[in-house]
Formats: sequence, structure tokens, C-alpha cells
Amino acid sequence: MKRVIQRFIFIVLLLTITLTSCGSSTTGATPSPVAATEPATVLPEVRSTAIEIPRPIVEEISFQSGNFELVGDLRMPAGEELFPAIIMVHGDGPATRNGAVPYSPTIEIFLRNGYAVFSWDKPGSGESTGEIDEENELTQRAAILADGIEALVEHPVIDPLHIGLWGLSQAGWVMPLALELTEDIAFMIVVSGGAEDSFEQMAYLMGKQVIADGASVERGALVEQYGPQAYKATNYAEYREAMEILIEIPELHAYYTLEIAEEDEWEPMPRDLDAFFDPMDVIEHTTIPILAIFGELDIYIDPIKGAEAYHAALQKARNQNYRIEVFLGRGHVFTSAPIYLELLEEWLTSSQRPW
Repeated sequence: MKRVIQRFIFIVLLLTITLTSCGSSTTGATPSPVAATEPATVLPEVRSTAIEIPRPIVEEISFQSGNFELVGDLRMPAGEELFPAIIMVHGDGPATRNGAVPYSPTIEIFLRNGYAVFSWDKPGSGESTGEIDEENELTQRAAILADGIEALVEHPVIDPLHIGLWGLSQAGWVMPLALELTEDIAFMIVVSGGAEDSFEQMAYLMGKQVIADGASVERGALVEQYGPQAYKATNYAEYREAMEILIEIPELHAYYTLEIAEEDEWEPMPRDLDAFFDPMDVIEHTTIPILAIFGELDIYIDPIKGAEAYHAALQKARNQNYRIEVFLGRGHVFTSAPIYLELLEEWLTSSQRPW
């Protein structure tokens, strides 16, 4: 059947980065920083002190991006001076300006340290209008983000030279794409963000899933190895080799009906699809301050490969202000964890603060 494998991947991409149920918890010792010339370290848990909740001034802001009308809140600390600002970039799936996962603790850290915080309802959620094209989701979301940054640049109380991004999971693809669209991003905080293309990420997730369903570690590794090959093949022999291996993994059949297309029915996937975008292609020439954080137990995003990829890319960029951490015992979402909140505040207030 023609394009069997193509239909398979686009169904998977809708399922791979649903981000609201993967957190875990643990306790342990104090984390240590990773210098710009060191590989990432795995950090244990720590306990946080109480957080004082600021009383922000909240202004609702609307802006246009193509056919989308975005509506969100700009939260500002009290004061008359220009504020540096941080935009909250959602992960995959529906989300309002308040987030699909708890944003409040993170926003409180930003406000307490003098940052204004801008977040909006995603298209189709809350008051924002429009419908995202699933096959071009990353590109469309990056364009929206660039237009949101422009809205802040023009705001009278925002310092246009000090606008940064905070983003979760799928934001790890969206934010680097936005870096290519605007020069007004001063720094970036990536939480459980992808560091490879969507085919590689999907294969990592499916490898973990089939193991959880009873497959051997070896069969899980085959999914991770040959899944991307099947989707990114440029010739039929390469495609067929991968599919013949995948079709013999019974646990995959619980999710998909795998069929091998005949040669006259098969064609390579178009290379302009968002799924081919590797964010490291951008990060490897990015010199703005970057904080990248991963959870050791993440089944959605490969945390060790991600940390290593960020380190290699930032070294290639000769970036002088970055930090990469992997938290022990944490999954995909840990935005209420004391260890994360303490690291975030430490980074914002360190001698190598992001601006």
C-alpha cells in the first residue's frame, strides 16, 4: 500500500510528545554546575526553601501571526523601569497561557528576579484562534513565537535587548527555529527539549514503549535503530531493510499495522517536512546564554543523548555561557521540583547571568 510508512510517522508524531504525565520524584544532595567546557552531569534531588510569591501587574495582550490571533498575559513585577522579559513556550498539545503543566512556580521565580513573563493561549485553546497544521506544526509555532517576540520588543515597559525564552519539550524544536527568524532572543532555557529530529525522538519513545510492553532491551534497541532508517530512507533497499526488521517486532503491532510497500509504490519522504528538522543544526552556531535541563528517566526525550548533543553543539559554537544538567530520578516534567526551581534561580542570579 502506497505511503504506508508515511502515514505511520504522522500518526506517531501526534502521540509522541504529550507532555503532562511523565514526572517523577526523588531526594538527594545538592547539584553542582557544569561549566561551558564540561560534559553534562547527572544531578540528585535537593530540597528547596519557601518561595515568596510576587504580586505581578497583569496585562492582557493580543497579537496577530499570519492567520492566527494570539491572546495571552504579560505579567510584570511592580516598578517603573524597563523589564527584561521571558516568553513561556508550550510543549505539544492544547495549552492555555497558564500552561498544560504547572507554570506558576517557574513564573514566580522569574517575577521575583525582576523579569516580566509573557505566555499565551495556543491556537485553538483559550481565547486564541486558528488551527495548527499538524505536518508544519513546528514551523508555524516558530513563526508565532517570532511574532510574539516582536510584540514584546514594541511594548513600552519591556527592555527589547533582554528578551529570553523558556520552553518545555516540543519547545526544544520550536525555539531553535525561532532563532532563525529573529535576532531579538537574548537567552534560552530548555526543559526536556528535543536534541534530535522528530524521527529519532519518535524511535526513542517507541523503543521505551515496546520494552515496557514486554519486549527485550535488544528489540527496543532495534526499534531505535531501524525506525528512523525506515522513515528517512533515500532508496528502497534501505527502506525495506529497516521495515523487514521492524515488522518482526511483535510489540510494535499492538500500536500499528505495519506493511512493507512494494518498490513501485514507495517513494522517499519529502525533506522539507518539519519532522526532519534537527535543532542542533541551529544550536551549533548559537552563542546566546543557554540553560538545558533533562530528566534521567525521561521516556519521551533521550536525556543523555540530548545533554551530550547540546554540549557538542555549544562547544562547536564556542558558546561561552551555557549550562547543561540531568536530574536523577526525574522524568519528562519536573517543573514543580525543588531541585529544578533552585537551579533556575541560581542560573538567573549567577555571575554569568543570561544578560
